[in-house]
Amino acid sequence: MKQIVPIVGISKIISGYDTVVSGFDGVVSRGDGISSEALKAFKEIYLKGADIVLLSNSPLRVRTMAEKFKNVGFDLKYFRAIITAGEILHYKLKSNKNLGKKYYNLGGQLSRGIFEGLDYKAVSSLNQADFIFIGDINPNKMSAEDYNADLQAAVAMRLPLVCVGTDISSHFEGDVCLGVGAVAEQYVVLGGDILTVGKPDKNLLLYAKECFSKKNGKVLFIGDSFSSDMKAAEFLGADKLLVAKGIYIHTLGEGYIPDVQKTRELALNYNIFPDYLISGLRW
Repeated sequence: MKQIVPIVGISKIISGYDTVVSGFDGVVSRGDGISSEALKAFKEIYLKGADIVLLSNSPLRVRTMAEKFKNVGFDLKYFRAIITAGEILHYKLKSNKNLGKKYYNLGGQLSRGIFEGLDYKAVSSLNQADFIFIGDINPNKMSAEDYNADLQAAVAMRLPLVCVGTDISSHFEGDVCLGVGAVAEQYVVLGGDILTVGKPDKNLLLYAKECFSKKNGKVLFIGDSFSSDMKAAEFLGADKLLVAKGIYIHTLGEGYIPDVQKTRELALNYNIFPDYLISGLRW
């Protein structure tokens, strides 16, 4: 059985990697600000000569994500690239000819920038919509059941669901909460059609790979999710570093040294095993 190596800091393993791909939610932030330890780690990784590609399922546009880092004094030169699912969807919608132009938003307001500058219109009723959309969780609807009435009505009207991100869990104000991927999964169960953008979609990963300066170099993928991050790492042939204090914090615990046995048990459910395990990204 594959060995999972627990580490306290990424400095112990970073030597030899040409590229580091990192998620945002659960790695850099848990919905309650940006981790100073993660920022220090990024800076040191850059100084060691590795490219850093931030690859996020966030609904935010790239400029908005970049502003988050600039606002805490982080130099963007440390990133080779910033890629977000929100930015990718924005450009997909530019050339869309099949969805229609009127959408009903099931979620919150973080994703409003996706439609900025495009000729789409948010409507207040499902009866007016060409498709339904979710980019982030509505703070007033924090369980999958809260969306059922709208989803059932949308299925009956044969409206496609456009979803930004695939994560079934995410973070809100520092705690683990429902992810938009769970709403999309529920829509499929009810018989609806979905269009999702985000890890581990191979087209998104191939796009990210184009940002690597050393195409055949050794890659480390950092994330907090088996279904999106660790699966994406496997597609890229990258080594995998799982952050324990992400969406699995209630399973893997809040300790400084992650629980390898519990991680292995969790990994068995996905048949994907990380190479390394860290409680939180730090140097």
